[in-house]
Amino acid sequence: MNDPRPLATLEPVRFGEFLLHRNLITDDQWLCALADHWSAAPALKVTIGSTIVANGFLARDVVEREARVFHEDIDIVEVITELSLPNLRMHPV
Repeated sequence: MNDPRPLATLEPVRFGEFLLHRNLITDDQWLCALADHWSAAPALKVTIGSTIVANGFLARDVVEREARVFHEDIDIVEVITELSLPNLRMHPV
C-alpha cells in the first residue's frame, strides 16, 4: 500500500521528560530526581514533580503550571478491543 499518511505510533510521555525537553531541568537534575523517586520506599513514594520540588530543582508553582500544560496538551487515545466490550460486534471494513 502506498498510503501517504505517516503511521501513528503510541509513545509513553513522562512528566520528568516533558520538563527536560522544555529545558526547565537539566539531565543531571532529571536523573537525580528519578533516582530519588525510584529508590524511595513504597510508602514514601511521591510523584516525580514533588521529587523535583523537594530537591529544589523547580518551585512548586512552576511544576503545577507545567503539569497543567502537560495534561492539556496530550491527546488521549482510548483503545477498544473485543475483550473490553464483550457484546461489541466487529464488522469487516
